[in-house]
Amino acid sequence: MKAVNTCFLRILGVLCLTLTLTSSVFAHSGHDHADNPKISLPDVVAKVNGENIAKDAILTSLKASIKKYKAKGMPMSGDQEKIAAKKLIDNEINRHLLLAHASKRGITVTPAEVEARFNRIKKGFKSELQFNKKLKAEGLNVTSYKKELEGELKIEAVLKKELGKGVKISDARIKSYYDKNTQRYFSPEQRRASIMLIKVKKGADPETENHGKEMLEDILEEMREGKEFAKLAKLHSQDTLSSRGGDLGFFEKKKMMKAFSDQAYSLKINQVSSIFRTRHGFHILKLTDIKPAVSQSLDEVKEEIRGILIGMEIKKRTPDYLAQLKKEAKIKTYF
Repeated sequence: MKAVNTCFLRILGVLCLTLTLTSSVFAHSGHDHADNPKISLPDVVAKVNGENIAKDAILTSLKASIKKYKAKGMPMSGDQEKIAAKKLIDNEINRHLLLAHASKRGITVTPAEVEARFNRIKKGFKSELQFNKKLKAEGLNVTSYKKELEGELKIEAVLKKELGKGVKISDARIKSYYDKNTQRYFSPEQRRASIMLIKVKKGADPETENHGKEMLEDILEEMREGKEFAKLAKLHSQDTLSSRGGDLGFFEKKKMMKAFSDQAYSLKINQVSSIFRTRHGFHILKLTDIKPAVSQSLDEVKEEIRGILIGMEIKKRTPDYLAQLKKEAKIKTYF
């Protein structure tokens, strides 16, 4: 998934301007009870200017870290969990201070802005189903996630207002960034295809092999008589895509199984391949659409790059800014 040029808080206490679409916002909420920590956290882990930070604010992120290291075969020790928890608490303190400061500066976020960011992040997932699974896994729903995004947008805004003013980015610096990141602004050609499968195990006897081919030959004949590929796929295809007419969606040549991409990139739109074999069985493939390669010029992305570079400058200034906010605040930690 491509990065979003935005500023999200919470990764190891660092404010960043480019973060993957699997936003750290996802890690803020949820109630997954797997991989419970060894350490015991108080119900209130800190207090910022009289406002409590509950342990639930960091628990999901802590569990995620425990699970991650456990999966790598390096389970966290109690001391490591303690260090991680303290860092997460510090992140939450930073978040509370920034949100309070945004409120003090009169910074607001409109529902339209939240919706735009929500849709932008959602588009980074391969499907709506994948996005919804991610929400569910983190104990979130659309409403609670949008609430989290509202907070993140306020934090972005206050940082830009407080730390971004007066930042000047030269055209030479913008061009240098563009030259070093040309692949970021190039999208290779993508093709969309539909597939049909008749399952035949590798090493099957000749009779079974011939039967599989014959079934597809009959289907090809039906297509020549005018029947639609998608409808025939729903009726006859034996793979998981049959319910959607065999649609593979758009894909880049190097990111699709070679047997499929070789066929797709040799066809014209609406052409159907001849029968070909993979380890799964016999297939036919229909090319349904083409997205040509797109290369964005420097002029097209100049302002986007300017925003990224301003963000980098804001990131540099953030630690001192947070230190000053903490100095002016009343903060108590209970862990």
